[in-house]
Amino acid sequence: MRVEGLNGGLPLKIDNEQQISSQEKLSFGDILKNFIQEVNNAELTANQVEQDLALGKVQNIQEAMYLIEKADIYFKLLTELRNKAIEAYQEVMRMQV
Repeated sequence: MRVEGLNGGLPLKIDNEQQISSQEKLSFGDILKNFIQEVNNAELTANQVEQDLALGKVQNIQEAMYLIEKADIYFKLLTELRNKAIEAYQEVMRMQV
């Protein structure tokens, strides 16, 4: 079974100068958009795996559970990001000018 890191959408570690220069070109909006796309792909994959599991087409149950849990964790992270963005917006709206 292959184990992957969960940092696919959000770079947590920069190894060399080439990655630094490519990261400078991405805006926060681009990074967020890429992460949302990755979450969507994980959800679609998990839905397909669930259907295959129900039909008995899955050979490796551990891999299926890994993909389902990965999608769940991504979705929880996206939900927390949304909640923090809403909190920040509400805090800005409460500021007196």
